[in-house]
Amino acid sequence: MILELHPQNPEKRILGQISKRLSEGGVYIFPTDTVYALVADSQSHTGVEKLYKLKNISKNQPLSLLCGDISTASNYMEQLSNEAFRLMKRITPGPFTFVVKANKHLPRVSFSNQKEKNIGIRIPDSKYLLALLEIHPNPLTSTSVFFKDEFVIDVDRIEEEYGSRVDGIVDGGILELELSTILDCTDDGISILREGKGMERISNL
Repeated sequence: MILELHPQNPEKRILGQISKRLSEGGVYIFPTDTVYALVADSQSHTGVEKLYKLKNISKNQPLSLLCGDISTASNYMEQLSNEAFRLMKRITPGPFTFVVKANKHLPRVSFSNQKEKNIGIRIPDSKYLLALLEIHPNPLTSTSVFFKDEFVIDVDRIEEEYGSRVDGIVDGGILELELSTILDCTDDGISILREGKGMERISNL
């Protein structure tokens, strides 16, 4: 089912319904500021299990944690270096994944199978997701929509492949195929693990 939300002021009533279903174990597909992503409540065992099955990936494969702001993200990671914190504050929300050391509050439902005690955190520049995260009680566990060795960026194709298997697909149109830039902030410095969208904003690294 494709859901149409206002691109500037997403309807709170619909977002409230989505939030409730996520808490019950639902899975949705949302457009981000990069590609489309499958999302589940990070504290929902049922939702996270569905996410792994939909993506057909091993439970050892890392997922991302979507947060609405730095304050929320800080609840799940060890203290950042001053350099990393200043950078995160400057470029978020945006198309960046920050690999950080996780703390004891990391949602074990979502990340108990990961060998490394690191986590990829995103604060996406997406009005749909940011509006949802304002009302939803937990961060979202996320993974990009990928089918038959390619990213799916057309909402109609996503509907064909996933429409009957997810609780809803938020229409963001056809997105550009741009992946997030991945930044490793686990040490004192910052290193680029993958160059992607937004590189011009961190050209001084």
